[in-house]
Amino acid sequence: MASPRGITLYHSRASRAFAAYWMLEELGVPFKVKLVDITKGEQKHPDYLKLNPAGKVPTLTDGEVVVSENPAIAIYLADRYGYGALAPKIDDPKRGAYLKWMVFSTAVVDPVATLHQQKIDLPGFDVSFGAFDDMVRVVTGVLKDREFLLGERFSAADVVLGGTIARLVYQKVLPEEPIFLDYRDRLTQREAFHRAADATWPAQFYTALA
Repeated sequence: MASPRGITLYHSRASRAFAAYWMLEELGVPFKVKLVDITKGEQKHPDYLKLNPAGKVPTLTDGEVVVSENPAIAIYLADRYGYGALAPKIDDPKRGAYLKWMVFSTAVVDPVATLHQQKIDLPGFDVSFGAFDDMVRVVTGVLKDREFLLGERFSAADVVLGGTIARLVYQKVLPEEPIFLDYRDRLTQREAFHRAADATWPAQFYTALA
């Protein structure tokens, strides 16, 4: 494992920055947290926009490296600090599926679920992320008869996509089917999950997942 170069996570409570925080907890590397209060618009402060021009959280710095977007942060951290453990190696046949589920979490699951929550369900061929029912079918299909996205092996993909699924189950956006509930329960048994949840989510969210 490479030695840490000085990691700082720009984090906000009750936000999707949970995934990056969970990733760091799984790796067990030292890191600092700088809170960005998105309720006060601090993510749009000029100093923060120099790091993340999109004005969103999370952002992670590691020495001179700056990474934003949860899948990119997780891929970077897992490759640098958990290569071969939380990240399949480049020649591992499961590397392709690992990368797919990383991207799928924010390119498909999050946008289609957000629209569904607003009672907007677009035909799959109209948008790049497809239809809500198709997303549910794909995720339930991969989780059928396996513990984690890559099989019996927990990976950083479970942090990114699994964290999203846990949130969507809590918000009752995803159907409360055993396949989602059981997967959520397996994830919430991890101590790193609870440390990140304590630092991110309101008490009622944490209590619901305990």
